[in-house]
Amino acid sequence: MKKTIFACMVLILLLMACAPQPQTEPPPTITEQPTREAAPMTPAQTAALTHLSETLNLPVDQIALVSTEAVIWSDGCLGVHPPDVMCTQALVEGYKIVFEADGAEYELHTNEMGSAVVIDGGVELNSMIEVVLIKQLAENLGLDTGSITVVSNEPAEFGNTCLGVAMENVMCAEAITPGRIVILESDGIQYEYRISDDGRHIQPVTITLTWKREGGIAGFCDSLTVFLSGEIYGNHCKSQPDDTMGTFTALLSNEEIEQFNSWFSRYGQVSLDASDPKGVADGMTLVIEFYGSGNGKPGQPVQREIFTWAQELFQRLYN
Repeated sequence: MKKTIFACMVLILLLMACAPQPQTEPPPTITEQPTREAAPMTPAQTAALTHLSETLNLPVDQIALVSTEAVIWSDGCLGVHPPDVMCTQALVEGYKIVFEADGAEYELHTNEMGSAVVIDGGVELNSMIEVVLIKQLAENLGLDTGSITVVSNEPAEFGNTCLGVAMENVMCAEAITPGRIVILESDGIQYEYRISDDGRHIQPVTITLTWKREGGIAGFCDSLTVFLSGEIYGNHCKSQPDDTMGTFTALLSNEEIEQFNSWFSRYGQVSLDASDPKGVADGMTLVIEFYGSGNGKPGQPVQREIFTWAQELFQRLYN
């Protein structure tokens, strides 16, 4: 009996040995794929990207390239024809380049090497103007872009190349200039801008202060224009006309901006004169026109503060 059991056990072991064994798969070999680097941008693409970045005031890494198409433009304006602009009648090899930024697409036209770049697009261009103005106003006054809304954006015709806004020592050609009037609003205050149709001239409208200094022993010939939207225009013509632009946040502290805003809300339109008395040899003229939204009139101490504020602002503009 024991021999029979032993023989059965041997037979079972032999059968198990002969049975097919499950195959174990070797671990899969992982081959690392080489990283594909983005193709370098062409000079035309780089120029178009830079132009759009500066126009929208957006970092280049927030703008995505959508497409690039080689085009032969029929004239020197690259297919975009601003009013009253003469275009050379010559074929120009170049590109139609489309970018995406902030959910909108923008079409730019370039020549072959990108030395000429223009933006095309009807509704898109108008939307882009609004984006540019909102960013400009926010930077000028230190506002949050989310607090600024577009009240209106309407076509208009202006009687001169200054878009109907007169400033000290600025010459304007008398010519009908088509453009747009855009009104923005923040915290209940409205800000008007005028823009030429080609987008090259953006003009703030609402003037809150003008300052003028003329004569004196030094022979001054200086002027300053301050806009409600935070742009500052200065002209220094002692030797020759020399104008420059600045903005509130670039030249003033938060406290100085708040001080000016408090004057604007408190006082109405007033003329301030700190000139030397008439008949004084080498007398100096020093005047301010202030256009506030309030009803008050500043007393002598505040008038002196406003004169000091304007003179220091002018000096900073030219430093």
